[in-house]
Amino acid sequence: MLKSLALGAEAARRAVHTLAKVPGADTALARAIVFTGRAVPSAAEADFTGEDRPLRRLHSQAASLVFEANGSGAQRLLQRLDISTIKDADYLERLAARYHRIHRYDAALAMRQRAAQLDSENPVRHLALGRALQRASSSGLMRDPIAGLTTGPQPRTEEARQALHRAAELAPENPAILHELGRLEFDHGDLDRGLELLEQAVSQRPNAVWHVDAAKRFRKPHVLQLEKALEHYEKALALDPGQDQTFRHVITIGCRAVSDWPRLWRSAELYEGHRSRRAKAHIKSQRRAAMDQLAPLFTTELAAGGAISAAEARSAVQTLQQAEAAGHRLSWPTTLLISYRLQFAGHLGLGFEIRQRLAERSLAWLGTTSGGHIGHRQKLLAALVYLDRLEEAQRLIDPAPWPPQTDLAAQQLQKLAADVQLTRGNHRPYLEYSAQQRARIPLPVDDTMESLVRGKRVAIVGPVDTGDQLGELIDGHDVVVRPRFALDFVAQHTKSQGSRTDIVYINGQDIDPLLPQLDAAVESGNLQLAVARPISLQQHLDRQLPWLRFYRQDYALNFHGAPLGVQRFIYDILQFEPAEIAVFNSDMYTGLDPFAAGYREAKDTSYGPGSIMNDLIVLHDLLFDFKYLQGLQATGIITLHGRSAEVGALTPEEYVHAIETGGALR
Repeated sequence: MLKSLALGAEAARRAVHTLAKVPGADTALARAIVFTGRAVPSAAEADFTGEDRPLRRLHSQAASLVFEANGSGAQRLLQRLDISTIKDADYLERLAARYHRIHRYDAALAMRQRAAQLDSENPVRHLALGRALQRASSSGLMRDPIAGLTTGPQPRTEEARQALHRAAELAPENPAILHELGRLEFDHGDLDRGLELLEQAVSQRPNAVWHVDAAKRFRKPHVLQLEKALEHYEKALALDPGQDQTFRHVITIGCRAVSDWPRLWRSAELYEGHRSRRAKAHIKSQRRAAMDQLAPLFTTELAAGGAISAAEARSAVQTLQQAEAAGHRLSWPTTLLISYRLQFAGHLGLGFEIRQRLAERSLAWLGTTSGGHIGHRQKLLAALVYLDRLEEAQRLIDPAPWPPQTDLAAQQLQKLAADVQLTRGNHRPYLEYSAQQRARIPLPVDDTMESLVRGKRVAIVGPVDTGDQLGELIDGHDVVVRPRFALDFVAQHTKSQGSRTDIVYINGQDIDPLLPQLDAAVESGNLQLAVARPISLQQHLDRQLPWLRFYRQDYALNFHGAPLGVQRFIYDILQFEPAEIAVFNSDMYTGLDPFAAGYREAKDTSYGPGSIMNDLIVLHDLLFDFKYLQGLQATGIITLHGRSAEVGALTPEEYVHAIETGGALR
């Protein structure tokens, strides 16, 4: 899908560029795109009736690509419209759909308000209006996965609720209205009520998209009901077994939540079977043979604790290689599942081999033509960076490969270029980008963070018992940063941990339960600042606590998962230009234990259902993070101490051997 969208965007861009040479043609094109919508129902109508046909989705994608590429025509058409004089509600909805896609939320809202006035007894109009009111203007904040926190849709929550309640009055118990109310309540109101409505809607009208919607919300950090998320993803896959992304989510959440290998393999067989249904007989037979050879890795006996030998693990990799060489390779997500299985069994090096091959597959499939499609270029760069092809990555993003059509696109291109440069040890573009973003969108508590960090010596202190007794050296730094709020733990280990905690990074699910303790620690002078991830911003921004900060952005070029804690903290702190960032008490999982005694619950010190240790394999890539940290050291600002320095001096091959034999991940 990503490749076809990128190619479509490139074709649309070229066509619009050619047409724009004719005076007035761009406006005519914009009008024609809207007019073609008469042939298919609107998205709101399709949702309301439950009859969403492939033709409508295909038209929507094609119309969006051309409309987005024709920015000047869309703007001129909008300037010429007098919405108050239009009396065709269907035409207004088609207009609104197009302008919504190019982030003109104010225009889309005005169009849907007018449509609801003209057709006030039609519940579909109020359903569409309720959606528009959740994105009423661009004066709010949103988290873009590349640019970080930036301007985005601003909801008018109560008005949206009223519009949806009006729709419900006109069409009681319609599942689409219940579903939209559920999304509204979860995102902007009563979280539990939102989940209840989402499940009620999908029980009345089971469909894959709504199951995925529910799953996404059950997996959110401030909810973290992973087993419920897995159930919904599995139901979505059963209804639409060809959906690549759904199957990937089944794998990811399944490995994190239940580690039930036979259960995950059943999903793989369902997906591969659907994928092969139209393949030639010999291809289908060869894929089936490969699946049969790999199935023993997922048997009940092994899942119950039996070991996978080195020979069995290597044989699995050879099966994948042979299938690929013969032209009947297994799908990308099934191959990823094999890598997870081997790494959970302790064969981390083989898992990294598979991931490297997946990056090569991604490059071969993606190509280099992005057509102005940011997501395509991001994935292309991430694969190149994963394969250490950094010069190629830089050539594909710096200078900017195409003129940005929007302010957000300009931010995204600049950020991607800055991240490539940072990976190569040049942090100046990242500092410039970050300073511009802080000036563009001032956020609460950033000034406090800057005053604490700028020009200071910062110590990031991990929770591992490395044998180092560097507490005095830690306390000698200007600022001490820790990955978790654990004052009692620190007090019990002052010789290795030091005694101070100035800044603590916390997870989204910890904010509410920790608020009283954090507030008390700040009041008593035992803490200066708590920093949370930007994905939690919307749930907590209205608190406006002077000591709670949400950092702006993450590194955007991870091919697999996201950076580990220490690397994330460095990335955030670096933007404020400290004199030094020093790392202590982190062995990067090369030791016998992942945490010092008493730091985590017993279930979170080894792999198992619901353990945070599972995330090391599923949500991260230890080898990439190791190399990424070495790249950050090249900035000259990052220093490692004690065992951290010993591990940081290893070669990648030595590091893989160390994490396989150290004990913590076995």
